[in-house]
Amino acid sequence: MAAYRARLRELDECLESDEIDVKRLKQLCFNGIPDEQGRRALCWKLLLNYLPSTRRTWSETLARKRLLYKQFIEEMIIIPGSCDNGGNRVDVTFADHPLNLNPDSQWQAFFKDNEVLLQIDKDVRRLCPDISFFQQASDFPCQEVVQNSGVKRLHKRVQHTILKSANVERKGIGIALSVKKAPEDYAPMPEGMEAHWEVVERILFLYAKLNPGQGYVQGMNEIIGPIYYTFARDPDLSWREHAEADCFFCFTNLMGEIRDFFIKSLDEAECGINGMMGRLGETLKTNDYEVWCRLQQQELRPQYYSF
Repeated sequence: MAAYRARLRELDECLESDEIDVKRLKQLCFNGIPDEQGRRALCWKLLLNYLPSTRRTWSETLARKRLLYKQFIEEMIIIPGSCDNGGNRVDVTFADHPLNLNPDSQWQAFFKDNEVLLQIDKDVRRLCPDISFFQQASDFPCQEVVQNSGVKRLHKRVQHTILKSANVERKGIGIALSVKKAPEDYAPMPEGMEAHWEVVERILFLYAKLNPGQGYVQGMNEIIGPIYYTFARDPDLSWREHAEADCFFCFTNLMGEIRDFFIKSLDEAECGINGMMGRLGETLKTNDYEVWCRLQQQELRPQYYSF
């Protein structure tokens, strides 16, 4: 216990410095970061290069980044999902039409977005099912989205277009049309509220929109989950209120380091995931041949443990 307190004291001294020694912080965090009093959330923001090492610049950095994220929501979610005062979707396409093959067609962008959104929606509804956190209501829902939201709520956009599929059954001499809705693990919150999984869905959708060369790949939801969970449970309400924006930029910075793992065309390249797993296997074989042999006997491939 005394050693643990000493470790906390050393970590706090590092975090409270006017100029944070990031190299020292990495050493202190190497064996795990205590979660008490929001330490883990703060350390992750520093280690993921979201917060600069100079403490006096934090306020300006946070204000700028959070405003930028708000603009992303406005441009990519609010405006495309605009509704009139009656809650009906506004047709912003005019001369455009769903069969328009022009790459600048808003319909083409809409269909492409929804193809990505379908996968994101499916994945975030299953996020960390062993805990109830992601099914619970956020303390700070995005007001621009949840108030009179219409299809500005992304799960509604999915329902309007893809999740409802028609199954045709022949009955007698006629044809009956039955509509089946894809199963949901997590239910959406009523108007004025949103669940944490809905917030994560929005972050991942914006990331995919802003990174079209990579888009969304299954597994990103498992990476972003712990980051958002940690930020959205920060005991300091001033931090928790901006968990969504802070999580977006930390996730983006992290993906900048590991994005090659999520680009299929690079799987076989030297920097790709298969190459890295191969090198890991060779390293294990060289340094601990007995363990390597045991894994081979049990047919435990690197894909099962290396991630």
